[in-house]
Amino acid sequence: MADHAAVAAAANASWCDAICTTFGVRTHWEADAWTATERTPDGYPDAVTLARGVDPAELLTRVDEGSGCSVKDSFADLDLGRLGFRVLFEATWIRRPAGGFARSVDLDWHQARTVDDLRQWSEGHDVDVFVPALLELGDVHFFQARPGHAGFALHVTGDVVGVSNTISDGSDLTTVWSDTVAVAGREFPGRDLVGYEVGADLEAAKNVGFVETGPLRVWLR
Repeated sequence: MADHAAVAAAANASWCDAICTTFGVRTHWEADAWTATERTPDGYPDAVTLARGVDPAELLTRVDEGSGCSVKDSFADLDLGRLGFRVLFEATWIRRPAGGFARSVDLDWHQARTVDDLRQWSEGHDVDVFVPALLELGDVHFFQARPGHAGFALHVTGDVVGVSNTISDGSDLTTVWSDTVAVAGREFPGRDLVGYEVGADLEAAKNVGFVETGPLRVWLR
């Protein structure tokens, strides 16, 4: 039986890797974790665990473990509190099987293809890390509804598509998530969708067919 939480964690690590490498940050992959050897851009972790039961102390030897270090504990099974970390937030991995999506959308979606498109797309997001180099990556795609700034990002990795950075900008949240599924299904047919969410976004995602596949925590020193 597939470990859907592990698949989502790997997809998320791949997204983090894409963001970090466009900033020139050196990254490293091992079977148990993805790590960055220097401090990552705002909003992105220095490590993402890819397996259960990782040794926290050993993991920290692979990153800049000083103040500001953050770890995405993909299976919510690490005790980093004893090492001077606090829980920044908790969330839930989600997955939606391919197929069964609406063929039409309610909002007018456009893919960001130029630097100006990406600048407009990034407005309303909490972090400013979406640099033009991302447009050169064939597996990263940004979509925005016009008028307004409702949007989301899709990242193709392996057999799945990672969904992230979903914002509604006043639009109905379930509508945005339904359209996200429709656009992803149209652009990348036959691939399951994965990601993680909390709160109202989690509920909206579940309303359109996503299911919970496991908890995660993000720790910050």
